[in-house]
Amino acid sequence: MKNVLLLLVVIALSRYATAQETTHAYQHWYTYFGNVKINQRWSVPFDVQGRIRDGISNKGQLLMRGGLQYAITPQHQVLLGYAFVPTYNNVSNTWLPEHRIFEQYIYKAPKIDMAHRFRLEQRWVAQPNSPDAHSAIGDWKYGNRFRYFNRTQLNLKHQQQATRFYVALQDEIFLNLWGNDISNLFFDQNRFLAAFGYKLSGSLKADIGYMNQFLQGGNGARNMNHILHFAVFQQL
Repeated sequence: MKNVLLLLVVIALSRYATAQETTHAYQHWYTYFGNVKINQRWSVPFDVQGRIRDGISNKGQLLMRGGLQYAITPQHQVLLGYAFVPTYNNVSNTWLPEHRIFEQYIYKAPKIDMAHRFRLEQRWVAQPNSPDAHSAIGDWKYGNRFRYFNRTQLNLKHQQQATRFYVALQDEIFLNLWGNDISNLFFDQNRFLAAFGYKLSGSLKADIGYMNQFLQGGNGARNMNHILHFAVFQQL
């Protein structure tokens, strides 16, 4: 039932996006997800992402994120983390940093390869200064944001035998919450990904696919990014 409701939300947002004037762009995202296991309960998940705009020549965004995770049970996990996210600003011709503290809860379904992730973020985003100013950063804006993420991995079989290949489907919705100076709009963005992957070993896999990212800026501008998404996952 929850998945049906989520699908209806995504469909409604998609129709809303197509009904409005939307700017389209193309990007490449390259991501590495690692997880350092300390013991049966504790681990350190982290990821590094390079997000490149308009092919491979223009600057975009770099994301570096990590946290300390505790497994209550194999199906229930909680985490406290930090992310540093510099984004290139075309107007000021400089990189503007963002600092995030986040808390999350992950539920892994016991019978199928599906994960539900609920994340709260506290964000400090640098704002550009005037072009003739001595410092590139003019001010900082603070915002709270909620994210719900669902990823399902379907293993492919050949003649009833499991193979190393898989298909991954995921969706994530971002919602701005109270006390938000970054944007006063409730809906922030939605990301949908369909990917094809290969398990290189029991602890290493990679997939490549298409991501559709629909964003609504604080000024109401709507953008849709068509993204070639490449990701590597490794248990260390």
